[in-house]
Amino acid sequence: MTDEHEEELALIAARAAEIKAGLNAAYSPEELRRPLSTRCVHALIAVTTAATGAKLTALSARIEQLEAGGVRYAGTWQRAMPYRKGTVVTSGGGMWTALRDTAEGEQPGKALDAWQLSAKSPRPVVRMKTGRQE
Repeated sequence: MTDEHEEELALIAARAAEIKAGLNAAYSPEELRRPLSTRCVHALIAVTTAATGAKLTALSARIEQLEAGGVRYAGTWQRAMPYRKGTVVTSGGGMWTALRDTAEGEQPGKALDAWQLSAKSPRPVVRMKTGRQE
């Protein structure tokens, strides 16, 4: 989130705390049994809606940022290379996605906490000397 979004959320949270403090004031049991005023209900709805809107705006910006990066395909898995979280590699006829930053030698299919199988070939790929695949 940007500083602007954080400031907006902080202001909304402060306003919500003010309203909550007002509602939590020392009311008598009779006053607590009475329904809330329309103005109070509208204020609560407005604060909740504003907070939700600010969070959705921040999440939308984050989603756009993530989608702009696309898939980070790193080719065939290499045992001498570390991979970053989200990197996609192929290994053993499957496509694997790194669930976390991996160390050298953490092989897809063997380091189950590090890799998730994303797609599996229906049959193993056999490379021919002519360059054709069967």
